[in-house]
Amino acid sequence: MTDSPPTGPSGSTWTRRTFLRHRPLLISAGLAALLIVGIGWWSQDAVKRTLEDRLRSELETALNANVTALELWINGQLRTASLIAADPAVRSPANLLLAAPLRTNNSPPFSSQASSQAFVSTLDERLDTAGYQAAILVSTNGQIVASSGRIRLRPGTPIPTEQAEIFNRVLTNGRPALMTPFKPGRGPRGPGRGPRPNFGPTSPTSPTSPTSPTSPTAPAGPPRGELQVMQALVPIRAEDGTISGVLAVIIRPEAEFTRVLSVARPGTSGETFGFDPEGRLLSQSRFDDQLRALGILTNGPGISSALNVTLRDPGGDLTHGFKPTADPAGRPLMRLVSDALILPSGVSVMPVRDYRGVPVVGAWHWLEEHHFGVVTKIDAAEAFQPLRVLRLIFQLLLLLIALATLTGLVASHLSTVWRRRFDEAQLRARQLGQYTLVEQIGEGAMGVVYRARHALLRRETAIKLLLPNRADEELIRQFEHEVQLTCRLSHPNTIQVFDYGHTADGIFYYAMELLEGLTLQQLVDLHGAIPQERAIHLLRQAAGSLHEAHLAGLIHRDIKPGNLFLCQRGGMVDTIKVLDFGLVRDASIASPHDASLASRFIGTPLYMAPETIRSHGHGDPQTDLYALGAVAYLLVTGKPVFTADSIDHLWEMHATVQPAPPSQLAPFPVSNALESLILRCLAKQPADRPSSMAAFIDELNHCPAADDWTELRRRDWWQQHPPSPYPSSPSTVPTRILQPVERQ
Repeated sequence: MTDSPPTGPSGSTWTRRTFLRHRPLLISAGLAALLIVGIGWWSQDAVKRTLEDRLRSELETALNANVTALELWINGQLRTASLIAADPAVRSPANLLLAAPLRTNNSPPFSSQASSQAFVSTLDERLDTAGYQAAILVSTNGQIVASSGRIRLRPGTPIPTEQAEIFNRVLTNGRPALMTPFKPGRGPRGPGRGPRPNFGPTSPTSPTSPTSPTSPTAPAGPPRGELQVMQALVPIRAEDGTISGVLAVIIRPEAEFTRVLSVARPGTSGETFGFDPEGRLLSQSRFDDQLRALGILTNGPGISSALNVTLRDPGGDLTHGFKPTADPAGRPLMRLVSDALILPSGVSVMPVRDYRGVPVVGAWHWLEEHHFGVVTKIDAAEAFQPLRVLRLIFQLLLLLIALATLTGLVASHLSTVWRRRFDEAQLRARQLGQYTLVEQIGEGAMGVVYRARHALLRRETAIKLLLPNRADEELIRQFEHEVQLTCRLSHPNTIQVFDYGHTADGIFYYAMELLEGLTLQQLVDLHGAIPQERAIHLLRQAAGSLHEAHLAGLIHRDIKPGNLFLCQRGGMVDTIKVLDFGLVRDASIASPHDASLASRFIGTPLYMAPETIRSHGHGDPQTDLYALGAVAYLLVTGKPVFTADSIDHLWEMHATVQPAPPSQLAPFPVSNALESLILRCLAKQPADRPSSMAAFIDELNHCPAADDWTELRRRDWWQQHPPSPYPSSPSTVPTRILQPVERQ
């Protein structure tokens, strides 16, 4: 009698009955959801703490790397400038120029033409060698005495007022100093103050000279008014050691300063930049194009953000459409910069907005000696990406639980229907043609195995039925393909398939010989490595079966210890049966079966030849030889050729690593001939392996211990280790052990 959903008042009874039937599934789903929520909350907190610790370390490491590189660069610039200033060929004419008397009204100093030319000529040579743009010589009263390189300034021009403090510091303490990037002014400075120095590549002769920025042939450079320079200030000392002036070496910051601050960039959105006490950006941002699009950098194309952007918090994420209302000058400095002006160094893993309004985390360091700071930052979205992924995973898990519950309810109903049909088929299948099912002796992922008896021949067989709710049409075609190909083989060491067909309900079955014994994998697991003479005896049999298959154009492609069954057949003990031709390939035709597996790696990773790893679905006699060599290695050593913690690593070892000689691992003696044969079977290139299974067998026969595993020793071993009788030993069930491995 079957249940059907009744109508009317009795419907509640059916609903209650349905709930009771599926109550375990629903309770399990609810408990799983609660468990995932709990684990998710705990995991998120743990991952967040771990991420924050890692971010602190990474930000500090990146910042320290950039600061160290920057300090090394600054010290290098100051050292090079000091060497130039201390060079007698520079210092002597410089002191002559600095000591020359002044005219009245602070006119340019008198100096000999020879001293001036010697100073400029020598300084030009030193600057060119050191790679500097230009230099100026400044007297103790703050006036320019001479200039060299790509600039020419009129002697007697005073230095800008805002630079007087750092020049006076060098004159006072005699220590070199670095002047951070600035834009040199142009044009007159006002009544009575003289012209402002022009540090551009101008000529002393004519505004239209070839080196003038206005000349049509002038080299490309920044637009007028956008020139940026740095200065390395070093003292000039007189013969008595007193400071007589300052040599200011001109450095173009865009060539080196910004690049030095890019030594270490965390992630894809990270950057390191320098800034002055007013929060003005000293180095070029990596987001210049974005700053132009957002309107933060309002100058035209080709103008960098250095000295043109103040690092202020806009109040919201401009990259997501936020429109600030406050006046730019009234906005506060971004948090990382304002913190740097208070604390000399620190790290913040709490997201704060940067000058684009993007939430970031970062670290800072203030270089007091040079009066500027450095910040390393990375977008918080990238920094905490793993946390977002974790949240998404748990959300997906909850969704999957809901889907799995729904699927389970549907599958439970379908399973009931299929089970009823299968039970009915089993009752009818008690008599499958001439085969009578005696008892179930095994069950796998795709079907069940019965011990059966042929009605006329009185021969016991194994009948395998593939369950429709476990094996799809493609898999059933694969098994049918296996049966058809295996039936073409008659070697005594190949498992015999007697018959196959379909029940009235479409359940696929096939009948094969019934084996009692154990696989070679179980043999090694239970008894360890075996002597070389027994290994040779077993390998000859397996190779004989494969030799017949190869002559028929069939490649096994899944030779492994689990597919080599050790048993007693026809009074012959220690007999090998080659099982599981489910991955066999017919080399003579383009099989649809191969096409269906084109996206898979065929075989078992521990025993796959390098060429099968590189080429999907590849198979030829040499691949079976490699696998059989790997089986031989396991038999004599008790260990697989390679072991690894992942399939990818295992594949890489098969493709690139040479195995250790078996004699180094084997507990029993291994002859040089057998060891050489095994290692040649494991050669990376198929051409280096034995030419065929027949050649392999011939070499086995010539090994020193080839005939030492005598009939008497075989029978003695089997008397001490009798096979387990049916049905207690699942190892006797000739079922598929491993399906094709999907490529990761």
